Amino acid sequence: MVSFATTMHREPETVSSVAGSEMFQIPLAVCMASSSGQWVYGDEAIRFEKADLGRCETNLLSRSLERDFTIIENQTYEVRMLLAIFLKKILLLAGKLGPKIEIGKVVFAFSKLNDKLMSLMEYVFEQLPVVRSKITVMDYMESFYYYALNQRDGLATHDVVMFLYFGKNMICWYLARGKQSKPQLVEIQEKDCGYLTENKDFDFSKIIPKIFEKKIISSIYLVGDGFEGDWMKHSLRILCQGRRAFLGKNLFSKGACYAAEVHAGLIPWNYAYMGENEMKFNISLKVRKNNEMAFHTLISAGDNLYEAESTCEVILDGPGEIDFWIQKPNSREAKIETLELTNLPSRPKKATRLRIQAKPVTDRSVRIRIRDLGLGEFFKASDMVWEYIMKSS
Repeated sequence: MVSFATTMHREPETVSSVAGSEMFQIPLAVCMASSSGQWVYGDEAIRFEKADLGRCETNLLSRSLERDFTIIENQTYEVRMLLAIFLKKILLLAGKLGPKIEIGKVVFAFSKLNDKLMSLMEYVFEQLPVVRSKITVMDYMESFYYYALNQRDGLATHDVVMFLYFGKNMICWYLARGKQSKPQLVEIQEKDCGYLTENKDFDFSKIIPKIFEKKIISSIYLVGDGFEGDWMKHSLRILCQGRRAFLGKNLFSKGACYAAEVHAGLIPWNYAYMGENEMKFNISLKVRKNNEMAFHTLISAGDNLYEAESTCEVILDGPGEIDFWIQKPNSREAKIETLELTNLPSRPKKATRLRIQAKPVTDRSVRIRIRDLGLGEFFKASDMVWEYIMKSS
């Protein structure tokens, strides 16, 4: 699904790849037209194959993850290249909102993030006509966070719940926030509600009180094919006792739009999300800048671990060691961890320039890499490198 947010319209808009249609789900498929060699995508690609106008390639994401390839018109293609072609076509949908629309930020939301997926997407991003700095990646849970907390009319005054029902099992996401902290720390708890039998209405009506017990909930969202059909009778009455419930499919794409606006600074944001892909601590350096002492942040709590990375250069003012300040977001106390630069060439004060790189390994550990750059012609760089894995306690 594809949604867009513009500065003209506050509410994100979901668009269809088929003109005049309300079908918002787009199959991950492409087809090369036999007659012209042009690529078509989505439902049109499927129609082309049915009309014997070309061969349709489907399931592009799962096949790309397996490094699959295919042969089209006697030419071999990596499926990940076809995925990039699909996404290039998707980006053209922005033109449906107006001829002068420019893409400011692109957010991709996936069910789950992992190293294998991110490696694939970094390759795909290189093929897109959008610079990498404008692209953000998140999982569905984080997209839900952005969607839920951007709702008005009291829908996010208290806790928010989402039920996901794909296949036979139902999952519940429970969003709660600590209102005393600034920014407010947000956590989403996941609970497996289990298998629903043929009597789904009865089973669901028993699940709801267990989830909602002694909790104040403002709104509920129901997402997934399992909610289709007119089976919620008794359970819906229980859901809506003092709460508002919504059924929909495009919540994650709209949540991605809100995330783009927040990241671009268009929406004021007083929350920090602590999901499984977000960093759980801050790492800073204490530096002198313009004759004043200040903290320079390398990694911030809440940064996406797959995208957070920073590099800075400093002049060493003292012995061959560097202090790193480690702090959890809900704590005023900081732990200082000192790294010794073993065998650093002996030089006068302020005659050593260092490049410091910080890149997350997990949400609770960061790889610190320090390189000696010397200082111009007077003090040649040794190119010595020190590496250390820094962990939150």
